[in-house]
Amino acid sequence: MASDRMMEYYYSMGQDCLHLGNLDGAVTYFRKAANMGAREAAYEIYIIGRQWETGDGVEKSDTKAENCYKLSVDYGIRDAALQLGKLYLRGMVGKKTNPRKARKSLELASDEGSAEAASLLGKMYDEGIMGRVNPDKAFKCYLLAAERGDSSAMLMTGMFYAQGTSTQKDLAAAEMWIRKGRDAGDPDGDMTLRGFLSVACAEYVTGAGGSVDTGKAWQMAEEAETLGDKEVFLRLGLAFSHSGRKNHGTKAFECYKRAARNDIPAAWSALGLCYEAGLGVEEDIAKAVEFYKKAAEADDAFGMAHYGYALANGEGVQKDEKAAMNWLIKAAMKGDPGAIHILKEDYNYELK
Repeated sequence: MASDRMMEYYYSMGQDCLHLGNLDGAVTYFRKAANMGAREAAYEIYIIGRQWETGDGVEKSDTKAENCYKLSVDYGIRDAALQLGKLYLRGMVGKKTNPRKARKSLELASDEGSAEAASLLGKMYDEGIMGRVNPDKAFKCYLLAAERGDSSAMLMTGMFYAQGTSTQKDLAAAEMWIRKGRDAGDPDGDMTLRGFLSVACAEYVTGAGGSVDTGKAWQMAEEAETLGDKEVFLRLGLAFSHSGRKNHGTKAFECYKRAARNDIPAAWSALGLCYEAGLGVEEDIAKAVEFYKKAAEADDAFGMAHYGYALANGEGVQKDEKAAMNWLIKAAMKGDPGAIHILKEDYNYELK
């Protein structure tokens, strides 16, 4: 048919213009071919738009890129709608960002199945780019993008489930999505998983996640430590200490011992308190003072204060009022409330 021959002619002329570096002419001919039904010509217009946006072999022009993307969108090219949305989201040269136009284009791309477009919409709602934060819409967009395979949306979906934001809190679902995003190669996968494990392990102790599972808590803490969180067992120990549940004192002590392996001064102070109070271990004041001293010498305020108390009272160590006051002052200068109180009440001393 004549129309088919003309379509092929226009497409061929567009290709010739491309080879000659005449992108404006190429767009003109590809547009004529696209008007006659050549979808490949519409896609060529999108590719030319990318050249103008990135400056690939031509002088950069956001205006010409925008025009190409808009033409391609009219012909139903999903990638063009996505790129147009991203262009409006970052802001064209010399212009501010245009969130409303960005949303409209990204919605078109998302409706056509784009995972990245759905993820970007989630980010817009999550960060309030449209003017206010909308966590409900953010979660729906992230979940849609995650189901389509977007790794960053998988991580965000997991965080929504972990926090119970706009959806019921579900630590199992949170872990599943975060691990999927990490396994998909997202560059933030390790960091996000570490952060989730560090918080969730304590929630499995306190029951904040819906159930108590101390075995799961310990397993998560071990993995978080492997991923670089060297203080996770200190925080897990605190969770056990404050849970009020039977046998959690022993578990707290074990956590503090594990944390102490990473040379964390606060863990030495926590061990000192365990020995002093008989929490999870037989009471031993001399042992407690050893740990307080170690923590104090490592600049831990709690250790300084309790080592100072021990020196002041001669408990587990020879009494030394002068040394006691020195340590209490150091602790108070770091903001320890107990040391500040003792200095005022027992020594009539206030920091200035």
